Amino acid sequence: MELNNIKSDLKQRIAQGLNFGIEAAEDVIDPEADIYNDFILLKSKYNDLMYLSTLNTLPYEQIEIGQDRLRNSLIGLIDRLGPSSLKKQEVNTDLKVQALPTRRTNFFKLLDIHFQNLEAIAHTESWSDGNVEKTTGRAAIFKIYQMVRRQCKSFEALAVEESWAKTEEFFNQFFGYDDGILEVYFKNIRHMMAYIMESEIERQFFLNTLRSLFSKFELWLIFHYALSGMDAEFKELVIKSSLVDGSIKPYLVNETHFDYLQ
Repeated sequence: MELNNIKSDLKQRIAQGLNFGIEAAEDVIDPEADIYNDFILLKSKYNDLMYLSTLNTLPYEQIEIGQDRLRNSLIGLIDRLGPSSLKKQEVNTDLKVQALPTRRTNFFKLLDIHFQNLEAIAHTESWSDGNVEKTTGRAAIFKIYQMVRRQCKSFEALAVEESWAKTEEFFNQFFGYDDGILEVYFKNIRHMMAYIMESEIERQFFLNTLRSLFSKFELWLIFHYALSGMDAEFKELVIKSSLVDGSIKPYLVNETHFDYLQ
């Protein structure tokens, strides 16, 4: 295979996912080549970044910036490859299978973080008799749904555009007053969506798994967060991944509000 074709195949592997590009490059670069040290440095930075991402301590924007820099560095390294840099003259078509366990492991770590974030969501109601009811997780989100529908009941009689304007304003304030628990919950969902959409490898499997996580009331909350104006990238990823479907329409103030998710 000609050198230019090898470079092209390696770049195509990056398009499938940064981890697949690194796997492919490692398979063809000669450890005796001068450029190999640069590759090892790049791979080390990638592994460190992936480890930090599983700790849920970095905002996704920083992880994305790091990944973009690594992609550019890897593309630059590929452009510098010469005939003496290679130990193989072709890119192994089976690399995606070898890399997949790592991708799945990272994804399921993000799922673990999601369930921790979900259980951290709490809702407290106080009654006139002095009793206090506290719920967490999905039960808390259902209580939030009931509370919001009561508070937004008057919007139902308004014209569509006016009712949407009122609803949008309500949720903008609602999420603006969040103490950080919901923010972390949504940030990890955004991270999962971005991680899935980053690569075409098993994308449908990961998307189906992600969609299966959420109750209709969680999807209702995700819908309103996406349209609250709090996070433009979150909205873009919700639309791109088709995470929220029409099953939430009966739970909206007005079913036609669903059309605003475009």
